[in-house]
Amino acid sequence: MKNFDIRRFCAVARWDLTINRAFYNKMAMAIAACSILPVLFYHAIEMLDKVTDSDGMGKSYSSFMGDLEVISVFISVFSGIALTVVLGFMFHNLRNRQGRIAELTLPASNIERFLWHAFVVLVGAHVWFLMSVALAEILNALLVAVTFNFGDYEYVSLTSKVCDNFYKTLPTAMVFDESFHLGAYVAIILSSLLSISVYPLINAWKYRHNVAYTILFYILAWLLLIVLITACAAFAAICSWDMAWFFGFLENVPSWCLVLILNVFLAGLLFLMWRCTYRMYCKAQITTRRNP
Repeated sequence: MKNFDIRRFCAVARWDLTINRAFYNKMAMAIAACSILPVLFYHAIEMLDKVTDSDGMGKSYSSFMGDLEVISVFISVFSGIALTVVLGFMFHNLRNRQGRIAELTLPASNIERFLWHAFVVLVGAHVWFLMSVALAEILNALLVAVTFNFGDYEYVSLTSKVCDNFYKTLPTAMVFDESFHLGAYVAIILSSLLSISVYPLINAWKYRHNVAYTILFYILAWLLLIVLITACAAFAAICSWDMAWFFGFLENVPSWCLVLILNVFLAGLLFLMWRCTYRMYCKAQITTRRNP
């Protein structure tokens, strides 16, 4: 069997979408709710305040513009959490023995099945999130037209504010040269991808309750990091180490070189994580002690 065939890949996609339609519907509803519910909740409160207000005026449109920032933040936070948790269900077919039998006996190669699952959680969920934000945009525009008297005010897009929160995290606070923001931005993207790639990795290791295991892993990792940093600082203080030479060495190294080394390291680590995820998926069995 060839390693990858587009027809078998499409067949796997049709089979998965048919068999797991209920699961994908729930996932889509959860992602859409993260975008739509903040808009509905805000306008419901505003309409209630307008009805109960003695003069019936409610908030002005200018005050709504400030609240729109808050709405976009809520949508960004809730949707970010939902999209991250979705990664923990990348191998949802393997949660039980019957699902593993159906998955592993498909007439398709491991790479075809793996790429389809990756496509769903990385591309499909993200595209649906953007569609949900667009739907929330339409709903917000209709409710704004009902709630406020526009006059000469200019409508501000909710979608643009949500996209600003997601895609415009420029590393202005980092200590690199002003001319090298691109490399720092790439480092932030790679770091973000690394942080969310832990979910598929643990899902390939443990098929059930893997999201809880991932959260526990992050808690323990942060506690261990804090302990190590504290221990290193205390040990350096006891030994009276002079770290000035190290910081002086960093000052003499061009910033683009430091960023390049960091990006190469992060990219290599990201590749290894997904390589391990794929290898563990390929070694999936119907029953094991870890996944009975």
